[in-house]
Amino acid sequence: MRRLMFLLALLIPAAQAGTLINSPYWVVALSCDNNQHCYAASNGSYTGSLNGARRFADQTQATKFLNNLTSSLRSKSPRLEQHVEQQCVEPDSNRPAQGRSC
Repeated sequence: MRRLMFLLALLIPAAQAGTLINSPYWVVALSCDNNQHCYAASNGSYTGSLNGARRFADQTQATKFLNNLTSSLRSKSPRLEQHVEQQCVEPDSNRPAQGRSC
């Protein structure tokens, strides 16, 4: 009985744990003379850091943003780039968990 309780104590938190997934996001990359990495931070400003870039979870929204850049950023050859970040999501009873637990 004690062994059964111990196993249940180990299994229940694992069943409730989230799953680590790769989540895509889009940014607008630019070609800047003095920066190897250059991204649009707003429709009129840019940054040399991916962390400062305007991020979009939806490619359609990213495309709309790209199409509304000011002329100063349009002159820097803007293009969409897809990146991936890991996120922990809660389990969903409608689909099996795929990925590592987090």
